[in-house]
Amino acid sequence: MRKLIAIVALFVSVTALAQQGNRQERSKKMMDATPEEMADIQTKRMTLALVLDEKQQKEIYNLELANAKERKAMFADRAAKMKDGEKPTEAQRETMRAERKANYSARLDKQIAQQEKMKKILSEEQFDKWHKMQSKRHDRMAKRDGKRGDRSKNRRGTEGERK
Repeated sequence: MRKLIAIVALFVSVTALAQQGNRQERSKKMMDATPEEMADIQTKRMTLALVLDEKQQKEIYNLELANAKERKAMFADRAAKMKDGEKPTEAQRETMRAERKANYSARLDKQIAQQEKMKKILSEEQFDKWHKMQSKRHDRMAKRDGKRGDRSKNRRGTEGERK
């Protein structure tokens, strides 16, 4: 009986680790993709989900291409700021906090502009479906971020445990 429990526990842990690795590999592949590849993939996903016509596909592709180029530039800028394992000084951290607040507002403005552009491109029915897809994606990301935060808190311990 003990051997059976041990085998089942081992199987479950190996399966969980394998799934996590696949997610990381997919994420890395997308990060290594060119903006054109990213835009093409995103356009195809939206075509399947929203049944886009040729004109809509071209407009969505151009919109996604601009977004992908902007994201690539942002990731490259962030990578350039992060030097090999160096921890930022307190002054740098304050600057980073201020930038984060400004970027949050700018990101919300971009999302509003994106939504307006999508409203012009898509039919009302397609837009409603797209909006629901975005809401679900946002909910999934919020849940994931919450879990990630819980893990890091557990790893660091509580304030009392660190002292």
